[in-house]
Amino acid sequence: MDPIRIDTPESVDLALQPVGLGSRFLAAVIDALIQYGVVAALLLVAVPALSLSTLIDEAFETFEFTFLSILLLAIALLFFLYKLLFEAIWNGQTIGKRVAGIRVVQANGMPVTFLQVVIRNLLRIIDYLPSYYLIGSVCVLATRRRQRLGDLAAGTVVVRDRPAELPVVPDSLSHTPATDLNRLREHVLRLSEQDLLAARGYWQRRMQLDGASRARVAARVAEGLAVRMGWTDPLPPYPDDFIEEVLYVRAH
Repeated sequence: MDPIRIDTPESVDLALQPVGLGSRFLAAVIDALIQYGVVAALLLVAVPALSLSTLIDEAFETFEFTFLSILLLAIALLFFLYKLLFEAIWNGQTIGKRVAGIRVVQANGMPVTFLQVVIRNLLRIIDYLPSYYLIGSVCVLATRRRQRLGDLAAGTVVVRDRPAELPVVPDSLSHTPATDLNRLREHVLRLSEQDLLAARGYWQRRMQLDGASRARVAARVAEGLAVRMGWTDPLPPYPDDFIEEVLYVRAH
């Protein structure tokens, strides 16, 4: 299974690992349990209410039909929109995917877009055929990056989410701030998650670099951050300090 490598202008090597059926199945089971749990809760409220209205007066037949129609529509929307909305709002994750430690990203490793989320979820209907995700499962096993039809059409892939490997920024900085943190925060808010990929990747791997390489890459990352967030002040003498401050401010 080929890892997905993200090519950043700062020359920081980032790799994401596509996942197979096991993790997908675990996420799907968790999501299904949540969906059926919500349906069960709705029915526990709806069935007694409908029964009571029948006993009171037959004139409630119109109300019963309307209520039942709304209930069925709500259940249909729950199953259709659940994954779509969660993946769009949670940057490629549903509750099940978050528990399973996986995430949907673009095939180039970048964060997934709303349009891609819509496409992959619309084609879930085909992946589901002829029985529970048979077509989708065959595609996952047959493709190099473990993609189902929806992923192939949307240009997405499901990868291992590795929060433990993200840079750990301490509650307090390891040095006296070299910038005005309040002013820096205003600029850091302009950065997207994609803008921060190189900084996080560098911070995670900085101890693995030798002195010269670390200084060179840190300078590129710091300069890239400054350009992306419109920071025009001179950078601190040590680029590591600036990178740490950016990540610290973003996390707090």
